[in-house]
Amino acid sequence: MNRYIYNASDDALVAWNRNFTSRIGDGTGDPEEDYLSTLQLVAASKPDAALLEIGCGLGRIIRVMNHVGPIVGLEPDAERFRASFASLHDGERVQILNCTSTSYRTVHPQRRFGIVVVSMVIQHVPTTTCDRILRDVHDFLAADGLAVVATTQQDEERFTYQADQTHRRMDEFDAYAGESASQTRGIPVRQFSKASFLAAVRQSGLSVVRWGQFSYVRPEKVAWFAKWMGSRPVAIQDVATSQYAILRRAA
Repeated sequence: MNRYIYNASDDALVAWNRNFTSRIGDGTGDPEEDYLSTLQLVAASKPDAALLEIGCGLGRIIRVMNHVGPIVGLEPDAERFRASFASLHDGERVQILNCTSTSYRTVHPQRRFGIVVVSMVIQHVPTTTCDRILRDVHDFLAADGLAVVATTQQDEERFTYQADQTHRRMDEFDAYAGESASQTRGIPVRQFSKASFLAAVRQSGLSVVRWGQFSYVRPEKVAWFAKWMGSRPVAIQDVATSQYAILRRAA
């Protein structure tokens, strides 16, 4: 893949998230509440563990898990790297690097981490890159380490673009995702099903400790989302738009 450019607006994402709910308590909470609580739990269970985040963006997840041991954040997009480097990098306990997981593993083939996080990354890259990232997760994990991987979820797997929900062939999606400098229809978005996500992590030599879902479409928005996605309200009303898995190396 050529040098990666993240073609999405973080401000637009914040506005977009208002369409979703956590379904915890009265349904007005942060749609990511269950996921973020899970990250905090994993960090609390391994306070001395070294943390690797693949695709750290602006450093949001590192801030959630900041009380663990040494931290390495990898961000291939130059602009987002500069922002997270400026706010988080101290060159000692926290290192933010402008590279991919594969290039980092090439330089540090023996490095292992007690915690590895990949948060909402693998749906925006070609399927071959997704598989490579998940293999890197496996290879970076210490023998007793835990990984947390979060991504999209829908009732069935679809390959789409952010600004155009027309269902694409996988090879068409891969070609578009592999040329981030010329993505004229927004970022590529692979909508995983639960089955396709778990199959991808298992084929990388990882086993599932716990699976969860988060960020449900608000009830008043279900009909609109179903039409927009080319699905049916009954198919998506109880399927969250995002999912995560706590993983470890398979025995």
